[in-house]
Amino acid sequence: SKIAALLQQKQTNLPRYLKVLIDLDLLEREVPVTEANPEKSKKGLYRIKDNFINFWFQFVYPNRSYIEMGHTDFVMARLEKNFIDNHVSFAYEQICQDKLWELSAEGKLPGVLERVGRWWDNTHEIDVAGISEADDLLVLGECKFWAGPVGINILAQLEQKAEFVDWHKDTRQTVYILFSINGFSVDLQAVASARHDVILV
Repeated sequence: SKIAALLQQKQTNLPRYLKVLIDLDLLEREVPVTEANPEKSKKGLYRIKDNFINFWFQFVYPNRSYIEMGHTDFVMARLEKNFIDNHVSFAYEQICQDKLWELSAEGKLPGVLERVGRWWDNTHEIDVAGISEADDLLVLGECKFWAGPVGINILAQLEQKAEFVDWHKDTRQTVYILFSINGFSVDLQAVASARHDVILV
């Protein structure tokens, strides 16, 4: 969409009105959590911070003609079809990031995190990531807002993605954390019980 394209522009190309929206705290610039110099990173993306405004641009603005004509059943059907994948799952990622901060503050991680966010490169993306330079700790996580329990395959996929994260690759301690709205499979629970580097939330 045009909005998505605008939000992914480099900072030097930002139109003035987008800078105003950043100053109003409606937009934010996000970089992979492992970036050493976030302000100078060329990997920055821009996203709408406010969940209500994000909802409006995704579901109300594109359907305003149908809403004005009274076709609310049609709009509700479209909303119900895309609400979880296009809105709730992203809000859930932010909740999981906040929970990761809490786990760090409560001493439930093998180090104290200094930065929490997401991580991505050209081909891979990790929902939640945290680093501690002082403790040489990398925490990588996936957030699953879906109907069934999360299985061991999600942990395996996360471990594969971890190979592409270059931060302190030879010395770091890596912890994997999986967030699920509907629990975990028996096999995954058994793995988490046997390993000190897997956390289920």
